[in-house]
Parts: sequence; structure tokens; C-alpha cells
Amino acid sequence: MLIDIRTLSLIFCITTILEVLILLVQYKYQEGSSFTGFLWWIAGIALIGLNFLILFLQRYLHLGLFAAVIENYVLVTGMFFLSHGVLLFFHEYKKSVHSFVFAGIYIVSTTIAYFFGNIAFPGAISAFSIALFSLIAAISVINEKSYLNKRLKTISAGTFIFNSLFFMVHAILWLIIPGQSSPGFPSIFQQFSYLLLFINSTIWTFAFIFLMNHKVMRETIISKEKYTLMFETIPDAVLISRLDDGLLTEVNQGFTLLSGYTASDIKGKSSLDINLWYDPVDRSRFMVILTETGSIENMEIQFRKKNGRLLIGLLSARAIDIDGVPHALTVVRDITNRKKMEEKLRENEQKYRFLTENSGDVIWHINKSLRIDYISPADEQIRGFKREEVIGTQIWSIFKPEGIQLVREKIEHHREKEEVGNNMMVSRFEIEQRCKDGSWIWTEIVAAPHYDNYGNLVGYHGISRDCSERKQLLDQLYKQATIDELTQAPNRRHFMNLAEIELRRAKRYHHPLSLVAIDFDLLKEINDTYGHMAGDRALSVFTKIVNQIIRDVDVLGRIGGDEFLLLLPETDSPGAALVMERIQDVLASSPVYIGKKNFNISVSAGIASIQDWSDTLEDLYNRADSALYESKDQGGKKITWQNLRK
Repeated sequence: MLIDIRTLSLIFCITTILEVLILLVQYKYQEGSSFTGFLWWIAGIALIGLNFLILFLQRYLHLGLFAAVIENYVLVTGMFFLSHGVLLFFHEYKKSVHSFVFAGIYIVSTTIAYFFGNIAFPGAISAFSIALFSLIAAISVINEKSYLNKRLKTISAGTFIFNSLFFMVHAILWLIIPGQSSPGFPSIFQQFSYLLLFINSTIWTFAFIFLMNHKVMRETIISKEKYTLMFETIPDAVLISRLDDGLLTEVNQGFTLLSGYTASDIKGKSSLDINLWYDPVDRSRFMVILTETGSIENMEIQFRKKNGRLLIGLLSARAIDIDGVPHALTVVRDITNRKKMEEKLRENEQKYRFLTENSGDVIWHINKSLRIDYISPADEQIRGFKREEVIGTQIWSIFKPEGIQLVREKIEHHREKEEVGNNMMVSRFEIEQRCKDGSWIWTEIVAAPHYDNYGNLVGYHGISRDCSERKQLLDQLYKQATIDELTQAPNRRHFMNLAEIELRRAKRYHHPLSLVAIDFDLLKEINDTYGHMAGDRALSVFTKIVNQIIRDVDVLGRIGGDEFLLLLPETDSPGAALVMERIQDVLASSPVYIGKKNFNISVSAGIASIQDWSDTLEDLYNRADSALYESKDQGGKKITWQNLRK
């Protein structure tokens, strides 16, 4: 007697639908967990149930060949979804185009076969595909070592293998004994295949439910282990307490290290019992805020350690429920040392700010763009600018062109030093700075580069001080040391230094140079006749007249008394004689007035020029002095150079 295959299909369909509903309820219940591939598995079981439903409906719809087509497609797709879900669940699936290629080949080949009325070939291909997907699922189950115990792995893998072998035989039988040619045997084999699918799908359903529960338990254990590890290894103090009475239920090792209280010390006690709050009012404030908002972020609270010492903590808390009882999960970070450092830093900042703001020197900082981003109030006292008028301006606006060039050279020099590893170079120089009233003052600057903790250049900082008075004093001392007070001409020492420089240059480039020794005629008679004031007047007038005649490169110096030396670069002896002739002509036509009286000045001169490139300044001076004496011996008002006279 044959079993009614249609009725059996309906029973299998209803049972499979119930299995799908059970799986969906399980999935919904475990919604918080991650079950990759679960929906694929459910879809596969559902398609197997749909296959049973199609088989049952053939009694009423009489779909003929079309029913066989749909039945094969649905069953193959269901087994594909099932195996794909297994691969995803065990994290063995790798994205590729193989599945799409296989699906394309399967659909095209079976459709062509059906089109030509061949039922055996599509049936064989479908059975072979189901066998292949079952084998893939079996291999995935066998390779899994994390979730399955030995018995469940054997049962699950065994059903997939048996299913694969059965449908492999089924595929061979489709090719050997076509379904249309043997009406008896395929019907019995078909019934057995449906029964096998039903039994296997039921086993797979309950196996998957077991896997889900097992995975949830495993994830719960892992989560608890992670929580315990985090709870115990966090360096901050973590404590859990009941909200209503503050009873401490759990503390970590960080709490013990921070407060000195061990887990046994706080057992059955509240934070008030162990006198943890330095001020109990803070506990009340903590309770009000946490109850109203449900959380607290970074609240500074003072606590008392077990040894009685003060502890400043940064407290964060969350309101949580444990078995329906409100608790507080609190994390406290020790910031005692940080607060002490902040206080020390604040004291130092106040001290340094006082020194900076009240210093007589200008303290400044400029950024990498050479814009001023800080300057002390002393700048207003020195240059007249208010701080807000200076902040943000570039430094070039306060210097003269030559000052700008000097600063650029200093910066470039610093960069060169930086390239060879010298980052601590301090520069000291003097420069003129512009004042608000348009005047200029000399300042002394001490500057150094400013780097951050990573060695990157931030800018430059330094000190400026007004050195105008010192500069004027030095200029005055220099002038006194180098300039004759009466005539304002270089004195003997300064003239000789200038002459040595010009002589070296002339000898280096083989250029002519002449030295003229000049002496007043009858200066003693002028002093005796008109007084010493007249003699001084004669010396000053002579210096002014000569300086108006000679070039900028020429130098007139007073050697002593009424003796002068005139240095003429790029000039030979005849050229020097022409200069002296012009001087004598102007002196002759320029009387010196003393009251209502006047007199004329006359001088004698001796000229010496470079004759040999080994000549020294002393050689030139001796020859010029000899030539001068020759002019004096001739009665004065003469110009003599070497052995020639005029």
C-alpha cells in the first residue's frame, strides 16, 4: 500500500511552518545577540516547507511540468540558503562570484532542458546541487571547533552527509532510470526523499536552536569575563553601591589602591559608614543629581582615605538597575597630584606674570609668521605703543631698512645653525626701533628660538631694553677718542688707522695713493698779534675750507698743533698738488675775521705718493714730512712732492 504523498506533503508543510515560527520566536528573543546567517537558515527551512506545499497543491492545480520546475528551483534554493546560513554562522563564508555563476548555469541549463521536454536532466542537476550544498554544510560543521560539542557535531554533520549521499544517488538514478519511464519505483523513492528532507530539516532546526542558546551562553560568559577583567584592571576606582542607603556591593582593585579599603573592609557597609566622603553634604548633592539626571560627568569631590588623608577625585556615575534595585555605578579618578600641580602652576604663573608685567625691559614673543603675539607693558613706556596696537603686527613695521636686513640675517643664521643641530642659539644685537611719535630709539635685543615638546619651531621670544643713553655715551666716548675737539677732524690715532686701511687697499689693487703733510705758516705770529682765540679760529676755518674742497673718500686729520695730514686715495703726486693749489687759492681769498680785524691763512705742504708696493705708512709719512720741510725752507706757501718743487 502506498502512502498518500499529497497528504504527507501537507503534514510536512505544516510541521515545517511551525519550525520556522519557532526559529523566528527564538531569533526575536535573542535579538540583542549577533547571529550571522540565522535569517538565511530560516529562509532555507521555509523554502523546504514551500516545496511541500507545492507538492500538496498539485492535487488541485494540475500544473504538470511547471510544477516540477518550480519544485526543483524551490528545493535547490532552499538548500543553498541553508548551506549559506551555516557558512555565515560559523564565519567560513568568503565573498566570491562562484555562487552567482553556479546559479546562472543551473537556471539556464535546467530551463533549456525543460524547454525541450527533458525531465531527467533537470532532476539530476537539482539532486546533484542539493547533494553539493549538503556536503558544503557538513564540511563547515566538521571544521567548527568553537560552538559545538562532540555529540551535536556528529548528529548535525551526519544528517548533512547522509542527505548529500542520498541526493547524489538520487541524481544518478535520474540519469539511469528516467522518472517518466518507471512509474512505480520513482514514486516510492520520491516519498522516501520527502520523508528524509522532513526529518533532516527538523533535526537542523533544533540543532540551530541549540547552537543559538549555546552561543548566547558562550557570549554571556565571555562578556562576564571581559567585564571582570575590565573591572579589575581599570586603574581608576570603580564601585557599585545601592542608591537608597549607599551600601557598597562591589569595588575593584583600583578602589583599594586609591582609598586603602579592601573588599572585606567595605563588606556590608555604606560609603557613609566608612567615612569615605570628606564632606557628607557632597553625598547628598551626588544623590540629588544622579536621581534627577541619571548620570554625572567629571564632578570634583573630596574624599577621605582609610589613613585619613585628603583625596581629590574626578567622579563620574551612572544609575543602573541590578535585580530591580537602583544602584550607582561610580568611577573616581585621583586628581590630587594634578590639582597640586595646577595650584603650583597657577602660583608660578602669577609670579612670572608679575615679573613680566612689572619689568622695565620689554618681554615679547613672536610666532613663526614673525607676528607679535605677546608684548609686556614696558613697551608702552619705552616706545609709546599700547599693547593692542602692537599685538598681531609683523616685526618689520618697527625697524628701519638696515634693521630689517640685520634681523633677516639673524634669522637665516639661526636656520643654518638649526640644520646642524644647534637649536639653543641665543642672539644679542642692537637695533633702532620706531616710536609712536615717529622718533627712533636704540634697543638691545636678546632673542632665542622657541620650540614645542616635539622639537618644532613655535616662534621666537626675547627681551628688549632701551639702550639709547648707553649708545649715546659710547658714541660720545668714541668721538672723544677719535675726533679732535677743536677742528672736529680725526685725531692722530684715528687718522693713522684710517690711513693704514686705505694703504692696504691701494697696495692690494695697485692703485695710486698720496699723503700730504700740511703746516700753517706764521701761526705763532697770528697768536701773538690777535690772540690764541684767533689761532684756534684759524685752525677751525682751515679745516672747514679743506673739507669743502676734498672728496668724501679723502680724509683730513689733525696730527698736533698746526700740523695736519691729508690722505688722498686714487690720487698721484701731480693730482695731490692740484688739490693743494685749490686749497691755497681758497685760503688766499678767504680772510679770517676777528672782530673788526681780519687776516689770511697760508700753509706749506709736502706730498708723498706710493713709489713701491712695499711702502709702509711710515715711509709715506717720512717722505711727506721731508717734502714739507723743503717747502718751509723755501719761505712757506709752497707745495713740494718728492724731489720736485713748485
